[in-house]
Amino acid sequence: MGIVGESGSGKSTTLNQILELTKPEAGSIEILGTDVAVLDAAARRRLRTELQVVFQDPVASLDPRLPVYDVIAEPLRANGFHRHECEERVAELLAVVGLDHSDASRYPAEFSGGQKQRIGIARALALQPKILALDEPVSALDVSIQAGIVNLLLDLQRRFGLSYLFVSHDLSVVKHLAHRVAVMYRG
Repeated sequence: MGIVGESGSGKSTTLNQILELTKPEAGSIEILGTDVAVLDAAARRRLRTELQVVFQDPVASLDPRLPVYDVIAEPLRANGFHRHECEERVAELLAVVGLDHSDASRYPAEFSGGQKQRIGIARALALQPKILALDEPVSALDVSIQAGIVNLLLDLQRRFGLSYLFVSHDLSVVKHLAHRVAVMYRG
């Protein structure tokens, strides 16, 4: 599903409400058939593993102090994966997004914008979510790099059966990734 609209129309606010999995001020939010307003802390934590996010600015969303391995492995460790499982999963994810296993020891600052976005996508895929929330994931990239990321997202959707909640102001990008589109106007 794509959410489109002008700047200030409420796209990011809506996405943040969904990602926080908190009770909305009005109406309801259902994620994978579950009303988020009735979730206890444990159920909310479980549901968060099913919904991961890729942010607009890959520079701001990757910790510059950590090598790529640690950036991608962080959600795995937080969910009880053992070291060996983390190593295998990180290597697999780097390959899936088109990066080399040797890139795991490098730091985010050593990568281009498109490569950083691929790292962010790998991190979001770490826990094998059912839904990826993509907040303007290509708007900070050159047009030539945007196409590569859109093609990667299409490939991942086919390979893993992912659903996307894609927020953008760019209809030309949304038309490639969304089967349905909601248009927001003035909130």
